[in-house]
Amino acid sequence: MTSIIGGLAMSANAWALPSFARQTGWSCATCHTSYPQLTPMGRIFKLMGYTTTNLQPQQKVEAKVGNVVHLLLPRISQFSIFVQASDTHVAGGQQVLGASPRTSTTPGQPPGQPVGTNNNLEVPQQVSLFYAGEVTPHVGDFLHITYSGQGGFAFDDSSIVRAQAWKLGLHNTLITGVDVNNTPSATDLWNTSPDWQAPFFTSDYTAEGAVPTTFIGSSPGAAFPLIGLGAYAADIVGPNRANWFYAEADAYNNSEGIGAGPNSGVIGEGGGNQYTLNNSSSCVADSANCVAFGQLAGTAPYLRLAYQHDWSDWNWEVGTYDMWSRVYASPVSNAVDRFYDYDLDSQLQWLDINDNSNVTVRANLIHEDARFAADDVGPTSGSSNTHGQLNTFNLNATYWYHDEYGAQGGFQDVTGTANSHFWGGNVYTSANGSPNTTDEWVEASYLPWWNTRLSVRYTVFNKFRGLTGNNGVSPSKFNTIELLAWIAY
Repeated sequence: MTSIIGGLAMSANAWALPSFARQTGWSCATCHTSYPQLTPMGRIFKLMGYTTTNLQPQQKVEAKVGNVVHLLLPRISQFSIFVQASDTHVAGGQQVLGASPRTSTTPGQPPGQPVGTNNNLEVPQQVSLFYAGEVTPHVGDFLHITYSGQGGFAFDDSSIVRAQAWKLGLHNTLITGVDVNNTPSATDLWNTSPDWQAPFFTSDYTAEGAVPTTFIGSSPGAAFPLIGLGAYAADIVGPNRANWFYAEADAYNNSEGIGAGPNSGVIGEGGGNQYTLNNSSSCVADSANCVAFGQLAGTAPYLRLAYQHDWSDWNWEVGTYDMWSRVYASPVSNAVDRFYDYDLDSQLQWLDINDNSNVTVRANLIHEDARFAADDVGPTSGSSNTHGQLNTFNLNATYWYHDEYGAQGGFQDVTGTANSHFWGGNVYTSANGSPNTTDEWVEASYLPWWNTRLSVRYTVFNKFRGLTGNNGVSPSKFNTIELLAWIAY
């Protein structure tokens, strides 16, 4: 593994988890173009379960008791902290996102601001505490707890990994691992997967949070209480180790006995996707059955396949990730909805290690095939179909200049089957419950220091949940400006 690490080490824009930099002694630029984007070196570090270090152990305690030997307790801190703040301006005010004409203390409405205001300031928006790095020479962790004004403390995307490298020949190295994680795609290596997809940071008040998304896209980290057990393998072959073959398989289930899943929330809490049902108040009448409402009905398999090719300053990936989920559809019955998500994704990256500049272009298309339970169709749903589809297409790119100035932009197109029971929660959504949304966004960022990022983002909606302006409501009411600040230590 030493030769692989040495051959892949490079410089690029830096802003990453400080505990990893303390553990390895590397600049954050070695593994990241900008957090959370990874370079090939960063992908190797993640494949190895966050255990790589080039520092001499600072403390070793060896006790020989029978067959028990070796206890490694490094003095290097594995704790990191992120603080995020934001200021958000939605053109039509928060009421266009479904806020009632009451104060924001109303259940289901964003807290801390009177609804209808156009500027929503959160300082801090969230505080994240990480415990991440090597536990033993083959076991590492990425544990992430977040405090948010929206939801208090919760485990965010986290994983514990046991990894091993195998030398299979002069130009062939196999890296295998087993992991426990709480987010589909948490262990993924590319920024085309739902957990790591651009735009990387958003405020709690942005209209982007109300754009319909697939089941797999709505279940990262603290958003949905999941637990997954999986295994992965990466075969890195060729004279320059230029060809990567990656495969991962996980099985997910509910990680908590109670708690809200994607389809037990309301607009303003759950992000406004199709798993946000209008009848969640039924839980009050039958609280016992609410335990299952919105949670998985059995195990949900997840599969990831990808290929990466490296040449000169470039690397290119193409792959797929897929998930098959059964979700309780009603708080008062055992009916289930079925969501089958299929993806095709690709990423192209250019790294100028002499000039510390880089470009990353990402694209992904997710097709979701939905089979609705009887609770979600019929006269009150806006659809008599037991079958529906949702397609989300994202194309985005990032450019960093001299480790300091960044520019990002993206295009998103969402299309799907109309169903007002899933898409009708927004007060301005068209009567037939269309999820169709199209938007573009641009972002400028500045890194005064490698652990600080300041950004401004503008999002323009050409279509929003079926609204095109023809019915008197312009999608421009959802145009959003975000001012974002992140500090890491």
